[in-house]
Amino acid sequence: PTSSTNVSTMEESITTTSIRVETFVDDVGRRISTFRPSKNAMCSGKIIAYDDGSDTHTICFEDDGRVEEMTLDSYRLLGTLVVTSNKKQIRRNQSVAEAEESCPPKKRRLDKREEAIPEVAETKLIRTVSDNKVRKNKTLSVKRVEDVQEGDRIASDFDGTVYFGQVEEVKIGPSKGKDREYLFVVLFDDGDCFVLDSSDMGRALKLYEACKRFEKNDPEIQNKIDNMEKDFNKEKQEIMRQLPDEMKRQFLQIGFARLDAKSGYKPVIFLSPYDVFYPVRTPWLGQFKRATDPQKVPRIVYWYGADVENAFSIVNANNCLSYNKARKKGVAELPKDILQKIKRRKTLSKSEEKLYHSWKQIEGDIDKAPADRIRFEKPKEDHELVQSGNRLFMEIEAELGRLTYTCDVISS
Repeated sequence: PTSSTNVSTMEESITTTSIRVETFVDDVGRRISTFRPSKNAMCSGKIIAYDDGSDTHTICFEDDGRVEEMTLDSYRLLGTLVVTSNKKQIRRNQSVAEAEESCPPKKRRLDKREEAIPEVAETKLIRTVSDNKVRKNKTLSVKRVEDVQEGDRIASDFDGTVYFGQVEEVKIGPSKGKDREYLFVVLFDDGDCFVLDSSDMGRALKLYEACKRFEKNDPEIQNKIDNMEKDFNKEKQEIMRQLPDEMKRQFLQIGFARLDAKSGYKPVIFLSPYDVFYPVRTPWLGQFKRATDPQKVPRIVYWYGADVENAFSIVNANNCLSYNKARKKGVAELPKDILQKIKRRKTLSKSEEKLYHSWKQIEGDIDKAPADRIRFEKPKEDHELVQSGNRLFMEIEAELGRLTYTCDVISS
């Protein structure tokens, strides 16, 4: 690690919330966003315990403070920043020197599928043979460190295993020319977030280019991508075949839904499971496979006026109404108290204002073609990401825990 005063100042500005330990319970204490069955919505909370025997997490949810035990099919880590193994955790208002004395080194996270690895005596990042092979390879066209931008993909070697990630933030020191220092905040696909310096980033860029070259030279790569697309389409066709016709007719249609019998109806767009991201699709598939009555298959809805992070819910079919049925029941209109406030030009509360704007959105969407009503970027499937060049095939395999190549093989 550099001892530059300017870089030290930059490091001090980075706030970290936790350091992960080296077993699966390392997510205890972390903030996450996950689907909450009791609310039928994506909710944020903190993992406060994990039972390895039953594979259940205990979560304290932020919206109501309630604690629930549940098996997490999928979730997204929130608000956590950790550092590479040759740096220390730096807390707010703490100098680098203080961090060196008080903070333990970062231990690499182990996924469930991995075997425990022996503890390494050195705290510095392990330099494997593959690093040297990549560094000596002069045929690679590698992006310069100073040209790295937010959104760039990289690959890092952890004990011979390739981990892929994305640059989230670039911090540039005040010096100019060759003395300019860089720090890169990288979010890895397994949820860990690392701070890399220029030398670490240089190796990460070279390894990613080595992965691209390895994949380009693979004579079977196109067949692998084609098989990925065939497997996806086969699964999708089978799922869609089993869905009731009434549900399929609702896709991308405006309607109304409620979370339970005690809550009021609110405007929504009914979505196909293939309109939404995996954190929503995965728990829906679990409920779909457990449904015994085809007519009671749960619906996926997008709530008008909600932030994208909390806009999707899985709702019981009995709590959903088409737009015409909602009009007949008298729920397809703004509450009278809001209408009275608007008429008298009184200030609306935040929740009332949110509901009012959702109704304005409906007025703009009602005459649109169904496909034009989606108010979020429709996710690309794995094979589409590879075909478009946004991901390598091996990046998808690594995320699914199926990557069999080691860094030595890729870099050879």
